[in-house]
Amino acid sequence: MVITVNDELVPKDLARKYSQKEILELEKKFLAPAVGHYYENPVLFVEGEGAVLKDSTGKEYIDLFAGICTTITGYNHPKYVSTIQWQAERLVYTSSLYSTIPYAVLVKRLAEIAPSGLTHSTLARELSSAGWRTFPEAHPSGVRFTPFGYCYRCPFGKEHPSCDMECAHYLREVIRTQTNNAIAAFIAEPIQGVGGIVQPPAEYFQIVNEIVKEYGGIYISDEVQTGFGRTGGKWWGIQHTGVEPDIITMAKGFGSGIPIGGFISRPEIATDYTVTDAFATFGGNPLSCAAAVAVIEIIQEAKYLEKAAKLGVHLKKKMEELKETHKIVGEVRGQGMMLGVELVRDQVTKEPAVQETLMIMEVCRENGLLIGKGGLDNNVIRLQPPLELTEEQIDQACTILDDAFSKAEKSL
Repeated sequence: MVITVNDELVPKDLARKYSQKEILELEKKFLAPAVGHYYENPVLFVEGEGAVLKDSTGKEYIDLFAGICTTITGYNHPKYVSTIQWQAERLVYTSSLYSTIPYAVLVKRLAEIAPSGLTHSTLARELSSAGWRTFPEAHPSGVRFTPFGYCYRCPFGKEHPSCDMECAHYLREVIRTQTNNAIAAFIAEPIQGVGGIVQPPAEYFQIVNEIVKEYGGIYISDEVQTGFGRTGGKWWGIQHTGVEPDIITMAKGFGSGIPIGGFISRPEIATDYTVTDAFATFGGNPLSCAAAVAVIEIIQEAKYLEKAAKLGVHLKKKMEELKETHKIVGEVRGQGMMLGVELVRDQVTKEPAVQETLMIMEVCRENGLLIGKGGLDNNVIRLQPPLELTEEQIDQACTILDDAFSKAEKSL
């Protein structure tokens, strides 16, 4: 039986119109206080289309953050919505204990777009538990950390390219002094997202990969934020470095808003994973898998890889121009539609402009622009928009950012 969507069947509590005040009162009364929102006066979003969100008052906002680097196909894309509706009318749920068409089709599609040699996938609604990141002292036993290639704030006090990539070579010291000279795996983002859109030189990854192989480890590329064309020109961020990973992890843009995470690996690695009870309650969820198939197809049909590269050049050029006229902009970095703007109170000392970043976000919100923030000190503006963004929207967004930078600089 195929069910025709009937608005009359939607629960009245969902379908009725709410004011922002009503929703905030409900949240205050029933939502755990640990769940917070951006902005002093949180926005209530009710609709979206393309790269634009609309709040409960009808005001529109250009979204340069895609939720949190997630809605890669934008809001309300016809193929995306139609696919979800079509699948929901047939089968929303069964577990990975049973075969489903969306799961099989999706893993085939992933193998077609993955780097050479990566063919075997595992998918889930929620692949990992990253809560340990909130408290540095609570990271899992057996995990070690090594410096990232953060050239703007080099932990070794050097400058690229005369640094001889000491940050990359330091991995060998970590392995020699903190392990038994053997490692299971190394995992890193091609461009750090929450860390502040930090992009090391390509040779960082090449050197690290050589060291990982020297000590018998596998290389895992964390493509949760860089995957699915965001970096422009290629499906995966690691493909810009010349490194061939053994495993790729993915989420966020993978479902473009519908929860899904997964990884794809070399067949010999997948073959070693032979746990007989390797199932998940929401693993291979039909609705999530169908949405992800639609995402891949939209990216291919709309030529998002090429679009992300072209628009990324335009956006970065505009931000570099703003850097020339605003002393608060310390560095513009990143690639494709994944750019970071590090804000500083002083160009020489590089003191993080923490409060000014919050002020800039508020000014942007008031003027209809949504941006993200990240970095160790939360002083980096994150620009990771839907790939449905237009050049005209970029120009409009940069005009708003220009005004916001000017207002924030008055406090320096």
